[in-house]
Parts: sequence; structure tokens; C-alpha cells
Amino acid sequence: MREFAVLVLILTLTGTAFAQDETLLGDDIESGGYGAVVVKYGRIVGADGVFVGGQGGWIINHRLVLGGGGYGLANRISRDVLDCPYLGFGYGGLLLEYLISSRSLVHGSVQCLIGAGGIGYDGDWRCTETFSYESDAFFALEPGAHLMLNLHRRVRVGIGASYRYIAGVRYRDWSDSDLSGATAQIMVKFGVF
Repeated sequence: MREFAVLVLILTLTGTAFAQDETLLGDDIESGGYGAVVVKYGRIVGADGVFVGGQGGWIINHRLVLGGGGYGLANRISRDVLDCPYLGFGYGGLLLEYLISSRSLVHGSVQCLIGAGGIGYDGDWRCTETFSYESDAFFALEPGAHLMLNLHRRVRVGIGASYRYIAGVRYRDWSDSDLSGATAQIMVKFGVF
């Protein structure tokens, strides 16, 4: 029994002497980053909407992206019951993205934006005396997936789809479902991938 205890002690000390520091991400982290121009199409309050914005972030080991994004309604949508004002709508927040085989010519990604936004009416100078401007804030969650093409080592283009979940709207007679909806999108990414 004494020999067994000595053997265990020797193995423990030997293992400790050769052990390396363990880290969550490792010592050989490769970093990059990108910025992207994004154009989305989807329905909002029963009308066609074009959303323009951007996203970007820090790329860790060619797989994980930590960043942010923001999008705003670019086309004019007027509410039928009001003659003059146009809908103002925008949202943004934290972006988490996972890149799938990012070094391949064609590759994919899945992402999720978690944030907040605002809605209100935006009129022109003819509306200022007849319309009261009010607005509301809401929570936004938008998961999506993309198919990307590596055009150049610093440029990627892609198409994708996402679903915009909106919660907490208390604006006029609209519900969360009036502002939620699927989107199709195109994007151009510039960066160090």
C-alpha cells in the first residue's frame, strides 16, 4: 500500500510539473473585424418596407462575431387614417454571429440581433400645425441566416433572411405583430476576415 501511495504522489507531481495553463479561448486567438452595408425588404404595418443600415463586429478565430447593428426604414409609408405624416421606424443593438466555414468560397452564417428601437411619425412642414408628434420605444429581437460569397480577401457579399420580433409596442392602434415580420436582405461586408 505504501508503494501505491508513493506512485500516486510521483504521478501527481509529474503531472503538475508538465501542466500548462488552461484558458477558455486559448493562446492562439486570431482576430479580425468587419463593417457591412445592409439593405432589407419586409412588410411593416401592412405595407412594403425597405430598411437600410449597417452592422459590424470583432471576428474571433474566423467563427464568432461580437458586434452591433442598426437599421432604419428608408421608404415613406403613410398611415391611411392620416393624410400627412409618414412612419418613422428604426432599431438596433448587440449582434452575435456564428460563421460557418468562413474561409470557403461560399459559406454561411447565423446571427441574432438583440436590442431596442423606436417608432413615430415624421411629417413635413405642412403638417406641423395639424399633427402632434409622439413616439414609442420597443424591444427588438432578430434571428437570421446568410449565404456569403468571398469576392476578395477583404470583401464579401451575401443574401439572407431574418425575422424581426418586436415586443412592447404601445403606439396608436398597432400591436407587436404589426411591426414584426420576415425580411429578405443583401449585404456587402468589408474587413479583415
